[in-house]
Amino acid sequence: MESCDKKYRKIFFRVNRNRNVPVFWLVFSLLLVVFSGCRHPLSETKDHRVIHVPLQAKWSFHQDGHKKAYPAQVPGTVHTDLLRNKLIPDPFYGTNETRLQWIGKTDWWYKARFRLPDSILERKHIELVFKGLDTYAAVRLNGHLIVKADNMFRTWKADITQWVSRKENILTILFRSPLEVNKKRFEEQPYPLPADNDRSKIKVSVFTRKAAYQFGWDWGPRFVTCGVWRPVDVVAWNDEKINDFSLRTQKITKTNARLNAQVEVLADQDENITLRLFAEKYLLEKKSFSLHKGINRLSIPFNVRHPHLWWTNGLGKPYLYRFSVDVVKNGKRVDKKSLRYGIRSLQIVQKPDSAGSSFYVKLNGVPVFMKGANYIPQDNFLPRVSREKYREVIHTAKRLHMNMLRVWGGGIYENDEFYNLCDENGILVWQDFMFACSFYPGDSAFLNNVKQEAIDNVKRLRNHPCLALWCGNNEVRVAWDRWGYQKKYHYSPADSAKIFHDYLKLFHQLLPGIVHQYDSGRFYWPSSPNSAPKGWAQEALTGDMHYWGVWWGRQPFSAYEKYVGRFMSEYGFQSLPDYSTIAAFAPDTSRYLVSPVMRAHNKHPAGYEIIRQYMERDFRVPKNFKRYIVVSQLLQAEGMKTAIEAHRRARPWCMGSLYWQLDDCWPVVSWSGMDYYGRWKAFQYRLQKLFAPVLVSPVYEQKHLKVYLVSDRLQEGRARMKIVLEDFYGKKFWQKTLHVSVPANTSRLIYSKSFEKILQHYDKNKIFLHVEVVQDDSLLAENNLFFAPPKALVLPKPKIKYTLHKIHGQTFLLLSAPVFVKYVALLYPDDTGIFSDNYFSMSPGQVKTVRIDLKDAESQFKQGKIKVMPLY
Repeated sequence: MESCDKKYRKIFFRVNRNRNVPVFWLVFSLLLVVFSGCRHPLSETKDHRVIHVPLQAKWSFHQDGHKKAYPAQVPGTVHTDLLRNKLIPDPFYGTNETRLQWIGKTDWWYKARFRLPDSILERKHIELVFKGLDTYAAVRLNGHLIVKADNMFRTWKADITQWVSRKENILTILFRSPLEVNKKRFEEQPYPLPADNDRSKIKVSVFTRKAAYQFGWDWGPRFVTCGVWRPVDVVAWNDEKINDFSLRTQKITKTNARLNAQVEVLADQDENITLRLFAEKYLLEKKSFSLHKGINRLSIPFNVRHPHLWWTNGLGKPYLYRFSVDVVKNGKRVDKKSLRYGIRSLQIVQKPDSAGSSFYVKLNGVPVFMKGANYIPQDNFLPRVSREKYREVIHTAKRLHMNMLRVWGGGIYENDEFYNLCDENGILVWQDFMFACSFYPGDSAFLNNVKQEAIDNVKRLRNHPCLALWCGNNEVRVAWDRWGYQKKYHYSPADSAKIFHDYLKLFHQLLPGIVHQYDSGRFYWPSSPNSAPKGWAQEALTGDMHYWGVWWGRQPFSAYEKYVGRFMSEYGFQSLPDYSTIAAFAPDTSRYLVSPVMRAHNKHPAGYEIIRQYMERDFRVPKNFKRYIVVSQLLQAEGMKTAIEAHRRARPWCMGSLYWQLDDCWPVVSWSGMDYYGRWKAFQYRLQKLFAPVLVSPVYEQKHLKVYLVSDRLQEGRARMKIVLEDFYGKKFWQKTLHVSVPANTSRLIYSKSFEKILQHYDKNKIFLHVEVVQDDSLLAENNLFFAPPKALVLPKPKIKYTLHKIHGQTFLLLSAPVFVKYVALLYPDDTGIFSDNYFSMSPGQVKTVRIDLKDAESQFKQGKIKVMPLY
């Protein structure tokens, strides 16, 4: 067959010899060439290309010792397979969790039957790649042991070339119970290794490289899963294969970015190849290499002129380039890999000062305040987290003005989809290694297992521009320094020395070494927080801080204003999920706080007691269960408002606020802002203002009124600020109008005044302060300040008028009231953030406009499914 180049040349020459050839015939001739099947000489051919496809198989499973098998789904878990086959009830319903503990104590068999096509069988090498085996698994192909797995977080590969059959293949996997595998080790351990969240007498989670939250947590159930939880791929090739392709930004100027491409090529023999590097479809670099047999690590330096930089949400576009590299041998492409990459510089700045040391993110030379949350796995049964669920969560984070999520160390290294979405939406990721709240063994077998786990995941994630830092663990160091485990478990001096020595080996030697070797330049932080033996006051001076004096310590919400650290990476307060969520797991007869079902769905031992204690301080405690749910959410919103405003006001001392927690893994009473079904709580709606680019924050402290203006914008601006002291009927007692400068990327005290003499003339239970900032005739920010708790306010009876309007295809609810309304709730059974605002206050005479993102909003409104409820 003639090459395309020759055919095109012939057409070109004919046209040039006869300039009068009609355009029609030129177009016809070109189309004829295209549809005649011409190929570029470097196109992939079936004789040379590397094949990478999902394993197509028919799966079944059965309990060890039982013969009857049932259909299985891969990726999946044994719990979801049992549920799908109607062999167990819904694990999340009622108190079924207790009834289903036998599953995690049992061994399970999985079997797959499959055939491979000739195109794969013709290759010299055939490999099965298991992206996730949970957890202790013996894998056999046609009777031959090919993998013996012991780590949920690792990728397991098996060369099956000699064992694969041209006929039907049978793959079997025996999953052993972690309890049975580690029982002897637990009993023989010379001293206990604490794992308080592991709700079992035999605490094997510290020995098991598996998601810790599946053994139970104070917001999650105990479901010890097993199964093929991530896809299985077939990879087949002949002589060369690209094992890995990564990029590293070395230097950025205004006109140029210097990068280096690192390519790992596996070769069967010594030979010559050419690597070609592309940006989109444009060839950047081409370089020849002489390979040796085995693994070859090659590099290609290159430049990107006038680069578009990757920015976080709110600061600019998170620009992503698509780069690819291919291997060409004897004029034919034999393999290709591509990735998306964001060009940016990022530093974690720790600069000593008179108090301690800063801790902040500098992105592309700009100090950036981190606004976000701690992220936990979205389900106890991980394969149920769909692409759409990932999309909804990350898009929600973006809508709430977040720019960072912390992937917490008791869950998993998340799926690629999670990080891809964070890349696309400008959400940075604080990435914990998977260790949390426990001490761990230091023997060579355990450390070697962790080493490979770390290599697998560092190499998988290092190309993502969203990846801000690696953190060794969650709260292991602070547990050692402040939780009293030495006394509780009666450690001898020798025991203590050994445990701490093992801690240092793992988190100060092994993991930072892996990061340095495979992701050089990325910041590594040993533990979150990185300890402060004397308590929270000391913890606030340097590094990141987990403040739990509110909630665990039962300190008042005002303590949030006292304990403000350099980077707040954990703090939070519980609330109940919506009634419709409770109805999904609790029968009618169990929908009250002290029912066994409701207790089973709050894993904190004193959760309801703490909620009530705080509620009694600030609110009138409702007797009605539905109203109690809503007030618990308002309580959470008020507490978190106090915390977040304190954090943002304190910049640049404080440069990060990541609350606990963004999401839930099952329907539960927890610290989340949205529940398992994605339903928004009052706090979630409040976050839209708390994390907005511009925040106005009035406070009354030491008899002074202080008004702060906080801005994340990089440009300064001008605005008009109006401060009004009024009563709940709209009567104004004092007001001040200021023309102010909106600061650039910082917090500024705009107004300060001794206010005691003004307030002494009025009943503090009947007044409030309203502050609004207007720029170019648009409301930029607003806030209210009260001088008494909600329960003490003497509020008039709310009278709300509301109408529904359709404008340009969108539905809006217009509300107004002649008097002040403290909280207005728009209630809808499936509120996954469908309202543009909710749980808001209304000033006398104000017209509030709320967009309803629901296709049939008018119908739902007419049927009474959307309700307007004044709460105070």
